[in-house]
Amino acid sequence: MEGEEYGISIDKGIKTKLANALENVQDGKLKIALVGGFSEGKTSIAAAWLEKLDKASMKISHEESSDEVKIYNVDDEIELVDTPGLFGFKEKFSDEAHTIQKYKDITKKYVSEAHLVLYVLNPVNPIKQSHESDLNWLFRELNLLPRTIFVLSKFDEVADIEDDTAYKNEFNIKKQNVTERLCELIKLTQSEINGLSIVAVSANPFDNGIEYWIKNLAEFKKLSHISNLQEATSTKIKTNGGIVNIVNESKKSVIADVINKQLPVARGIQHEIAKNINSLNDTRERISKELMPLSNKISKIRVELREFITGYFSDIILQAQGTSIDSFNDFFQREIGSEGINMNTRIQNEFDKLTNSVNHAISRLEVNFQAEVDNFNSALLSYGSQGVKYLKSSGIINATNVKIARDGIVSAAKFIGVDLSKILKFKPWDATKFAAGANVLISVIGLGIEIWDSIQKQERESKFRIAISDMVDSFEKQRKEILDLINGDNFVDVFFPDYIKLVLNLKEIEKDIETMKETQANFKKWLDVGETIDAEFEVIK
Repeated sequence: MEGEEYGISIDKGIKTKLANALENVQDGKLKIALVGGFSEGKTSIAAAWLEKLDKASMKISHEESSDEVKIYNVDDEIELVDTPGLFGFKEKFSDEAHTIQKYKDITKKYVSEAHLVLYVLNPVNPIKQSHESDLNWLFRELNLLPRTIFVLSKFDEVADIEDDTAYKNEFNIKKQNVTERLCELIKLTQSEINGLSIVAVSANPFDNGIEYWIKNLAEFKKLSHISNLQEATSTKIKTNGGIVNIVNESKKSVIADVINKQLPVARGIQHEIAKNINSLNDTRERISKELMPLSNKISKIRVELREFITGYFSDIILQAQGTSIDSFNDFFQREIGSEGINMNTRIQNEFDKLTNSVNHAISRLEVNFQAEVDNFNSALLSYGSQGVKYLKSSGIINATNVKIARDGIVSAAKFIGVDLSKILKFKPWDATKFAAGANVLISVIGLGIEIWDSIQKQERESKFRIAISDMVDSFEKQRKEILDLINGDNFVDVFFPDYIKLVLNLKEIEKDIETMKETQANFKKWLDVGETIDAEFEVIK
């Protein structure tokens, strides 16, 4: 069925009924269903109506109870469907469905495809308050009232069926009672009151049993008043336009059963899904707007880092070039440090200071975004197959998102800055290798000033300047490498990886939302068709 394409679960029994309804149009048989309370004498009435008392299949006794649907054919023109009961609490196990199923549920599977209904009533208390929902389902949702005959069963329990006057008086009282209760529970119109068909029968008078009445058929016909039921059935067929018209009406009841069961649920879920899609889209738009100033800020950070690196290395180079043999050790300890730790820390701190604020903001947006997606997924999954249909169509549930949900959001602590030492091939502290490699500096640092007295001043100065030149070259290389990193196409990828990921996720969600909106639009068309059919049925009714 088309509705199943959108996740609407159509009961297998309903689909079977639709197929049966179409088949019944072709075979032309009139299908009459007996419904009512459990053990109200439906099977006995079926036997009497058919004028065939079969003690092998019909348990005609005070404790009558049949938990099966029995179908009896009459002259290959009529099928009489004897159902287990509509009102009652006994249950049976269905091997096919592997579920516990009330008798009333078994009965309901057959009622809406019936052409005529014999509604069997208890003669003492015909219609109870507890029957209200089932009465509305039968006569308002399925519109079966015009095709229903109300049968007061076991009438010998409340009236003297051997006295015609007593029988008629009691029947009029009970008929009035049934009419009033129907008016109260399903709000009958005057036209519906006028069209009610009510009879009273005793299918097993005085509870004498099948063997007795097989031997006394003439007396049975007189006391049972079953002829009234047969006449009422014939009249009902005529007033409904004959068998063909009744069969067509039953098709409408079957379709109405689907519409009334599925459309309200589908409408409700559709409304909730629409709200969740709009909420997700609002979040996407809000986060996208919040990312825009961050993009500008990243551009500004890029400029500031470029200016810092350019200025910082220019200053370091000038200081190095301006240092002397006597002042070099102070410069080295102050600006470079052991293994270049001072230089590295200064650069690392500046990168962290400028990038952390943006990365923290991205982290907050990422957490909010993922929380909204998780809430959306959970909400749609709670709508069952219909919600899953939307998620499958969009692709929001995928391996990546499952992993995110499993691992959780990485805490903001990870955004302490990019470790430049793991990125740059040429380390800031490599400059110290040139200084340490020069004999002149090894002498200064390792052996002390005294040794210099034995070396000519000019030779010392020449070697020192060569070492300083090599150091400046290393600074120049380092500055170029860092500036290339800042100016490179992958700057944002390196320093703001979650910004890129969030932008891509937002684009994916935007596509997903568009896909879901298409599904939503198609689903609405399906709903509109169902609502149009529903409206047409209301006009027909």
